[in-house]
Amino acid sequence: MNFLILDVGTSSMRGILFREDGTMLHTVQKEYQVITLEHGWVEQNPLDFKDSMTQIVKESAEFAAQEEESIDVVALTSQRSSVIPVDREGNHLGNAQMWQDKRTVPLCQAMEEHHREIFQLCGSRVNPVFSGAKMKWMRQNQPDLYEKAYKLTVIPDYLVYHMTGNFYTDYTYGSRSLLMNLKTCRWDPRLLELFEVDEEKLCELKAPGSILGYTTKEFAEQTGLKEGVPVISAGGDQQCGMLGQGVVKEGQVSLTLGTGGFLLTTCREVPENLDWDVVCNASSEAGAYILEASMLTCTSAMEWFKRNFFREETDFYGKLNDILTEIPAGSHGCLALPYFQGRSTPDWNSDATALFSGITLNTSREDMLKALLESICMEIGNNIASFEKYVPLEKILINGGLSKSEAFNRMQADIYGKPVIRMDNAESTAIGALMVASVTMGCYRNVEEAFAGIRKNAGAKEYKVHENVHAVYRELRAQMNELYARLQP
Repeated sequence: MNFLILDVGTSSMRGILFREDGTMLHTVQKEYQVITLEHGWVEQNPLDFKDSMTQIVKESAEFAAQEEESIDVVALTSQRSSVIPVDREGNHLGNAQMWQDKRTVPLCQAMEEHHREIFQLCGSRVNPVFSGAKMKWMRQNQPDLYEKAYKLTVIPDYLVYHMTGNFYTDYTYGSRSLLMNLKTCRWDPRLLELFEVDEEKLCELKAPGSILGYTTKEFAEQTGLKEGVPVISAGGDQQCGMLGQGVVKEGQVSLTLGTGGFLLTTCREVPENLDWDVVCNASSEAGAYILEASMLTCTSAMEWFKRNFFREETDFYGKLNDILTEIPAGSHGCLALPYFQGRSTPDWNSDATALFSGITLNTSREDMLKALLESICMEIGNNIASFEKYVPLEKILINGGLSKSEAFNRMQADIYGKPVIRMDNAESTAIGALMVASVTMGCYRNVEEAFAGIRKNAGAKEYKVHENVHAVYRELRAQMNELYARLQP
């Protein structure tokens, strides 16, 4: 059985045709870009997503026909909380309000008195990323558009409609909306009231891994894919990435080191002592949950440093390994705070800023760079500590751009105090979606078995903890947290 996985990212969409054992047969990628406006507004033309999907499926179907292969299932994973208003025929009525759009910040600040109540119902504080805040903003500021919209969709809902003609969403996207009750997995009347959203404007909720419909005759004519192919929602991209990394049971953390940093771990039920230093969402594994934490700047902070202090370096990443290896833990007394765009978990402080301290006439740019990277890892360590209030953790599974540095990976293990493992295959999100879809279609009994079958030949490297260095970093993390606390009003 062959699976076409559609992976909808922020800057591109990819289609990967897999066999059920994880063999990659064909890959297509289409790039697009957001529209950046004033005041932190970020939008995108929904046709970027629809047209990219159509072209990817068409090219994949052409490949399958030429190679005498089949496309038996389409599965979709996507970025999670950008909002598109559509009419009854699924035509967009305006641009997508993207997940990183900041227009809802004042609205979220005005709702702070409801933080605790909202968190207890949906597993997250009010924040400008999640889709419910964007929908409330639309109703208050674009009432004609809100009234005209038949549905307020997120990107995967929009794409599923254009493949199947059905308006469905799954629990993973619902849990990123501030509108779904986390324990019942239903749209919650109190949350709908607080965010002023009418339930009929929302898509019907389904469990991740559900078949949301079958490809229509119209979609088949547009793409060359046969009519009646099942379309499965595999869940949000971060949830799928976690599964593809191998977090298929408790005790493991998936860490993605990209523009920002994302941490996810799994749990069988919503923790009774859950507090808002983490976000709790539905997992792509039906019936399970994830705990999620994040930091807003990761490689973006390093790129800022490179651009301003290492502009002339032609082999910056080669030099980076030398810097991290040669400079001792603590960067000769230089300490940084990595909050270039504010702080997300554990305390959601949008006013936080970056800082370097302990700088003397002996401090070098290399010291500052290592201090910055140490601070990024120590902030990740803060989030790992938050996770451990709810679930025991044994190891950290890493991916993303910075994980390509051997010295950085060794430093991570020493800072976290837990073994760090990097797998060879970088297609974690698509593989996680394949795992979910292959379980749905009966190829495997569960995601743990699917991971073992699909990634059986994937290599992995483990970085062990040096306890003496970890002790130094444990003290440095306490100093960093004390410095941060002193700076807060």
